Amino acid sequence: MINLRYHIVSLVAVFLALGLGIIMGSTVIDRVTVDALNNNLDDVRRSVGAIREENRKLGDQVRQGQDFAVTTRDELLRGHLRNIPVMVVAISGVDRRPVDAVRQALVGAQATMEGTIWFTSKMRLANDGDVRALATALDIPFNSPEVVRRQALAKVASARESASTDTSPLAALQTAGFLTYEGPPTTTTSTGAQSATTGTIPSSLTSLPLANTRYLVVSGAGAEVGDDVVALPLVQAYAQASGRVVAAESGVDSDGGRAVFVGRLRGDPVFGRLSTVDNLESPMGQAAAVLALEDLGVPRFGHYGVGPGAQRVVPSATP
Repeated sequence: MINLRYHIVSLVAVFLALGLGIIMGSTVIDRVTVDALNNNLDDVRRSVGAIREENRKLGDQVRQGQDFAVTTRDELLRGHLRNIPVMVVAISGVDRRPVDAVRQALVGAQATMEGTIWFTSKMRLANDGDVRALATALDIPFNSPEVVRRQALAKVASARESASTDTSPLAALQTAGFLTYEGPPTTTTSTGAQSATTGTIPSSLTSLPLANTRYLVVSGAGAEVGDDVVALPLVQAYAQASGRVVAAESGVDSDGGRAVFVGRLRGDPVFGRLSTVDNLESPMGQAAAVLALEDLGVPRFGHYGVGPGAQRVVPSATP
């Protein structure tokens, strides 16, 4: 006869069997899962190793391509600006490497390099003292920061345009701390000698710029003074005073990473006739800047690079 004890023993046996089955099953599943994960991990490690090796090879190819591009740039540009006076005007804070590279490209093109002026953060005119200092340096009536700055930039842009005997404003701005001056770069010739550039360069800012100077204005990412404060009104002043200006910037290939400065100049008639370059960090951009400066003598203008609004990568051949 089946009694309560029998039922209890039977139920206990069933639950014990279920428990043992679950434990054994989970152990087997865990082992299979761990083995699968280990295999996947090994595959990932092999893939990462292959990708690293591929990246190393690609990096070597990029470096070789850059070396070749620089060599080709120098060969392409040789003599294109022979005896033509060129001044680089940059805003402090921008990446120095593209500026140094384009300076060397200008030397290779045999331009009469006048050096580089760097506008400092003092051009923000953040206080009355700076406004008065700028007004005093250039003999401008004291006024609002915007008015004094605009008049100062107009004087800079028109220097040597009205009469070659005019006193240059650059030395006064340097003395007052609104800009710094960097002389022309040197380059190594095929004989190993060090040379600067074609033409005779004055020893101080008092005699600069030279007559008929062409200007390369560099601003953009990192500039200590906003483009709308100095770079944009300065480019406009150069365009109106002489029409001999190229605006340039370096950039990165990401959303909003290119043409942040020159993009505001492209297609806007208020800035007058000028050329722009948006990839000064590359040998192509440096070549485009030199050739655009050459085209100012035609005159011919265009927008070059790989960013929004660019018409070509480099200027077309001059007839």
